Amino acid sequence: METSSSIQATKYVIESMLDTLSPEGLNAVEQFVRFVHDRQQNLPVAELRYPTKASPATSLKGWNNLLREGYDGDALTDTEAVADKV
Repeated sequence: METSSSIQATKYVIESMLDTLSPEGLNAVEQFVRFVHDRQQNLPVAELRYPTKASPATSLKGWNNLLREGYDGDALTDTEAVADKV
């Protein structure tokens, strides 16, 4: 837990940084602060907006045949191969 002095120091640093921002930057900061504020007001920490749905490992078997034979899983090589075909 932060002490009162460390909170004040953090606020001071933030205020100093705000002084150097453009109007667009200040607008972005305001939107972010509103987002954080609303999230703290509306959602308990343990609550999830999009709860996780458990699925068995066997549900992954359908993914096995999606990739063609010879796929190595090398992103650079695969990207170059796609680019060569274009």
